[in-house]
Amino acid sequence: MKTQIYFSPEDLRKGSRGKSYTIGGPIIGDDGRSYELGEWIARGGNATVFQCKERSSGNELAIKFLLLPGRRLAERFAREGELLAKLSHNHIVKYRTAGKVRPQSDRRRVIPFIIMEIAERNLLTEMQESGCSIPTEVFLGQFRGLAQGLELLHQHAVHRDIKPENILVSGDRWLLSDYGLCKFSGSRGPDLTPEDQAPGPKFWMSPEGQNRRLGVGDAICKASDVYQLAAVFWFIATSRHPSGIISRDDWTGPDRLFQPLYDALQHNHKRRPRDGAAFLAALEDALIS
Repeated sequence: MKTQIYFSPEDLRKGSRGKSYTIGGPIIGDDGRSYELGEWIARGGNATVFQCKERSSGNELAIKFLLLPGRRLAERFAREGELLAKLSHNHIVKYRTAGKVRPQSDRRRVIPFIIMEIAERNLLTEMQESGCSIPTEVFLGQFRGLAQGLELLHQHAVHRDIKPENILVSGDRWLLSDYGLCKFSGSRGPDLTPEDQAPGPKFWMSPEGQNRRLGVGDAICKASDVYQLAAVFWFIATSRHPSGIISRDDWTGPDRLFQPLYDALQHNHKRRPRDGAAFLAALEDALIS
């Protein structure tokens, strides 16, 4: 059996060199299990994601391939897999295994992959399909769960790329995902994102992320993640992006949520909750009051 991995169907149709690889037979993970490649799901800047099926159980999963070459990218991808393996939480995408394939079409290449739980859609699609109207009783519990996930993540890394597209919807759970831009805590070596690259989502970046993009040497920190997640929460609760100078008059969500989100969206990161734990505490205080 032969199949192809590629960035996107458009790349496959164009026959773009270096973007499509033929592999033969099943994919074997580091867990020793055999996986069968399914339909293409999505692509990012460096990687592509397909459906896959564990052959022994028939379980549907997602497999992410790093298709661009380079030592820096490969090391960052390996760190992403190591991080996912450590994070066990109901609102973080679940890790299954990792591994590498050597395509038949280019035996010089080794393509790493990560296998994880599959989701039906992302949060942006969920909002669009709902007419930008998700019931309060649905999103309140999801906000708490995502903040708990961020609290756990911050024990290991700063995410730096939180946006609706990177929050997946799997059944009745919203999941933090896509850890490719994480900056790791402790002595895990240098930041693998180039200094001239502003890490972060284009429309959801924190003020310090925007400053870095403009050449100012601001540090992106855990409070930057708090800003990004709070911006997503504001969007879900009000159906509006929190651009510009926001005030109480702009808020149309539940009254008790305004203050913790407003505080988390402060321009100066020192005025925000310092990390996921502090943000979670502020949310929980508001929700039980």
